Amino acid sequence: MAAAPSDVPEHRLVAEGKVVVVPGVYDALSAKLAQRAGFPAVVLTGYGVAAATLGEPDFGLLTQTEMLDVARRVCAATDLAVIVDGDTGYGGPLNVQHLVRELVRVGAFGVLLEDQRWPKRCGHMREKSVVDAEDHAAKIRAAVDARGSNHLTITARTDALATHGLDEAVRRAHLYKEAGADVLFVEGPRNVDELRAIGEQLPPPLAVNLIEGGQTPLCSLEELFEMGFFSVGFVLSGLYAAARALDRTYRHLRQFAETDSIADSLMAFDAFGEMIGLEERYASDERYRT
Repeated sequence: MAAAPSDVPEHRLVAEGKVVVVPGVYDALSAKLAQRAGFPAVVLTGYGVAAATLGEPDFGLLTQTEMLDVARRVCAATDLAVIVDGDTGYGGPLNVQHLVRELVRVGAFGVLLEDQRWPKRCGHMREKSVVDAEDHAAKIRAAVDARGSNHLTITARTDALATHGLDEAVRRAHLYKEAGADVLFVEGPRNVDELRAIGEQLPPPLAVNLIEGGQTPLCSLEELFEMGFFSVGFVLSGLYAAARALDRTYRHLRQFAETDSIADSLMAFDAFGEMIGLEERYASDERYRT
């Protein structure tokens, strides 16, 4: 994994190994930028891939093939530990096993599997529904079997809090842990009391997502650590930042047809080339030139 740049200090809890902060990425370029910032791990978010690849909301439109294609590119382009959003596994246990084997093949670090009914939707959107808990537990067992002796962290996510309440979400998470999940993730806690109850009632390690404008309160890292969470995902922050930057730049171009006045908000040509490895490509080209 890439080391953190010396000019980017880490939060104390991260530096001490007590909490992992995981940004979301949606393509090879965003992953390279996350690595450049010093993050050792990222989440390849289905929400982001659907938006960047299809221009569509996270509404179950993204296919397994499309997600695996992006995962393959991200894993090849970086040294990051890439945790792939596997949605519901795109079918039954056999579909989950195919997904897991392909992720092992491309070098992914982990996969998230959720218990929504297909077609799924973003965990912070309305009108979700979930499958029977036993059906999702079977998918988790199938993922564990397909992983075999290979390293692939399996995160079991439940969306039952919104549909059935906290007690059922906790019951399901315990069931998924018994099925072999490595990390538990209860999606969409709506207040600090629910966050605290999840941390008290479930075994570690626990993951939580902080989504700007979503349902879960944006607690500090200290608060989340105290409540029992180890992995804190800022899975859409980069996507939203990129969308705002592109929107502003394109509107400016449409109105003024120049970029001199916004040059400070653009990455310079040379800096961008350095970031994507242009000099290394020049060196390789020179080596094989006849």
